[in-house]
Amino acid sequence: MVTETADILIVGGGIVGFATALELQSRQPDARIVVLEKETGAGQHQSGHNSGVIHAGVYYPPKSMKAQFCREGVAATRAFCDAHNIPIDTCGKLIVATHTDELGRLADLGARARANGIPIEDIDATELRKREPHINGISALFSPTTGIVDFKRVTHVMAELFAARGGVIHYGHKVIKGVELDRSVSVTTDRTQFEANRVVTCAGLHADRIVRAFGYAPGFRIIPFRGEVFRLLNQPD
Repeated sequence: MVTETADILIVGGGIVGFATALELQSRQPDARIVVLEKETGAGQHQSGHNSGVIHAGVYYPPKSMKAQFCREGVAATRAFCDAHNIPIDTCGKLIVATHTDELGRLADLGARARANGIPIEDIDATELRKREPHINGISALFSPTTGIVDFKRVTHVMAELFAARGGVIHYGHKVIKGVELDRSVSVTTDRTQFEANRVVTCAGLHADRIVRAFGYAPGFRIIPFRGEVFRLLNQPD
């Protein structure tokens, strides 16, 4: 078996994997960076099967790192999509209280949003019914800056940029074993062997399996489940 070498090896060809690859390319333009993905294309798992929401940051405690990262992430996502002609639908989001015992939590979310500098509107039951007659609620918050985007398309554009800048992508490579050596990391897939100075794992819902492939006990188990989300964004072909 021929061993392929890399300065940096990234396991996982979803949006996190390719965002990481692009960032590393910008920091280390001369490095040989290789992305491994077990599927036949980019974004085949969670990156392509989600609600597509670009969260405004309503839910996070003020001054927390989650709130900070969300604000920065919203700006970065919109800038990337604008630069690469990826449509965003800023449709807004309703957060609804259906019972009186939810009013306190709704008020807390409104306070959090305002403390985080996020535009938020208080909506009464009458206005809620006008905006969405199929919702049975007694009060609501409206986040006008929340939008949706096709994150699978975002991932594909990232993959194209990475490859165009000299990055190497190997689809159809499932990682089955990893070994941390003294000065490098050896990674074996079901097709070939790789040796890299550094390995970054971005395996998403398969993170626990990658931990086991490297010979460690993850201490957790990921159990995926399916949700149903109604999407308004027109999906491009």
